[in-house]
Amino acid sequence: MSARENALSALLTLITEAYPWQTSPSRRLRLWSDVAPIERPACFLFEGGFETYEQGAASQPKRILEIKLFVYVDARDPAAVGAASINNIMDALDLAFVPSGSDLPLGRVTLGGTAYRCTIMGRPLKDPGDLDGDGLLIVPIQIILP
Repeated sequence: MSARENALSALLTLITEAYPWQTSPSRRLRLWSDVAPIERPACFLFEGGFETYEQGAASQPKRILEIKLFVYVDARDPAAVGAASINNIMDALDLAFVPSGSDLPLGRVTLGGTAYRCTIMGRPLKDPGDLDGDGLLIVPIQIILP
């Protein structure tokens, strides 16, 4: 498997274990209209975006992958607050990206050594679904490959 595939596979595992999803996270993005409310919360890794090469002191450039997590939440229950569900998911993701184990001394998440660093980078987009019952969370993830 390539360096990219190893890191993306490890990221999928990290996301899968981060939260009790109704539908297991997938690397194939689906339209939210194709994800029934009973299948939510559901998470999808979207890999269609930019990749950056950064030349450093080493002879091989660092490759930076920009991944987006698309999370769909059912917010149709008038007794529940969609923003609360999204906040709980975001808190679980924040916790998943805290270095632990062999990453603790490094101070960064390496996805089991498959990446130099993997982190939430940027501004998550949160739509609590108040108007239509379809909650959406888009979380930008950055993976820097060695």
